[in-house]
Amino acid sequence: MPGSANPVQQSVPVIEIRPFKGGWQCFEGPGVAPYWTGEKAKEDAIGYAKARAKFGRGEIRVLHNDNSIERVIPFEHAGQL
Repeated sequence: MPGSANPVQQSVPVIEIRPFKGGWQCFEGPGVAPYWTGEKAKEDAIGYAKARAKFGRGEIRVLHNDNSIERVIPFEHAGQL
């Protein structure tokens, strides 16, 4: 078995972009969930998530009103500590 194999799966950070109170919310975790309103709210929330995700590995999930996934934006950056 390779030395890097690990039977315990490590969690991958997920940032969710979802409809919220007539706008769009960027949910990272409890207490970290800013939201935007207006014509560009969805794009602004995705931009914020991409900026937050510039280090590390994980994914941004853009959700529909029913919480189904519209699309997934993976992120993985080299140079992590």
